[in-house]
Amino acid sequence: MNAVLSVQDTAVSEETKPSFLSRVFNKKKALKVAKVALPVAAVAAFFPEVAMATTTTDLMKSGDTTVKGTFGKSSSVVKWVVLAEVIAGGIMYMMTKNVKFLFGFAIISTFITIGMSVAGY
Repeated sequence: MNAVLSVQDTAVSEETKPSFLSRVFNKKKALKVAKVALPVAAVAAFFPEVAMATTTTDLMKSGDTTVKGTFGKSSSVVKWVVLAEVIAGGIMYMMTKNVKFLFGFAIISTFITIGMSVAGY
C-alpha cells in the first residue's frame, strides 16, 4: 500500500507585476524629465528677463479700441448673437414645445454681460 502524494503547481503566478508607483516613478522617466527641466532652468537662471517676461510696453494696447468697438457691450456682434439666439430659441420652442429653449436668450445675454464686465469691455 504505497500511496504516492504529489503536489500540483500553484494557480497563482509567481511572477508579479511591478506596482503603479514603480511604473510611474522610475529612473528612466526621471532622466527624461531632467533632460527637459534642466535646460529650461538654466535659461531661466541666465536670462531672468526672458523667463519673467518683464516688458514695460503693452504691444496689444493699440488694438484695444478696435476690439471694444467690435466685440464690446454695445457692439453689433453682441446684438446679432442675441438676436440669433432669440430666433433659434423660438424655432426650437415651436419644434419641441419645451420652454427651456425660449429662455436661452436670457441666459446667453446674461453670460455675455458678465463676460464682458470681467474682460473689461
